[in-house]
Amino acid sequence: MKNKYLYILNVLFLGACAAPSSNLELLDSQADKTGYLFYKNSDINLHISELKDKLVFPAKGYGVPDNLNLLPNAKRAYRSGYHMGVDFSSPMNYPIRAVYGGIIVRSNAHQQDVDINTYNYFLNLSSLLDRTPDDIYNFILLGKSIIIDHGYNITDKYRTITVYSHLDSISEGLVVGDLVKKGDIIGMSGNTGTSSGALQNYKGAHLHWEMFFDDSSGRYFVGQNIPDDILKQNIELLFIN
Repeated sequence: MKNKYLYILNVLFLGACAAPSSNLELLDSQADKTGYLFYKNSDINLHISELKDKLVFPAKGYGVPDNLNLLPNAKRAYRSGYHMGVDFSSPMNYPIRAVYGGIIVRSNAHQQDVDINTYNYFLNLSSLLDRTPDDIYNFILLGKSIIIDHGYNITDKYRTITVYSHLDSISEGLVVGDLVKKGDIIGMSGNTGTSSGALQNYKGAHLHWEMFFDDSSGRYFVGQNIPDDILKQNIELLFIN
């Protein structure tokens, strides 16, 4: 009988030990994410209060759009993937600025759009794979693009980079390794990397802008796992009004 009581006590003790872990997971999924730039769990996240400085808008005069389809996490059925950036509705050949100072990691001013048949071939491959492969995304769908490494100058918590895609042109002489300052003009908006670019027309021009945060645990994008109802307002906190 004594052994029976000990067994019951052990079960209750182990159950009590397991309970906090389950509750923590529940709290993570129900956490208030107001003010967070991304949120994976209670250990991996970034709050606006952890930024050392704010950014300028990449297309001056064009703010974060209201349309959720133009914000992170939106589904992109045509390429079997998800949006990881913000589409700023800048018109064709509108000046695009570096949101913060840093070092150019990518500058592919001479990239040419593939023809529409080849473009659709790559989209079909993505459909067959049920995901957008990194090579198709980076080297076909982004078009002419700039990537800037900001190091740990925006926040001490993560190395940050920003990506500026679908450019019509890149500022002359801007090459990998160059330093740029906050607000420098790095290119002009366009539609390269899109179906309109493949058709060689002037439709659908905009800036597709991404911001990523790196540490030893992985890479995360601005807006990741932020609920739709606060997504825009959280992203807006990044920028100087």
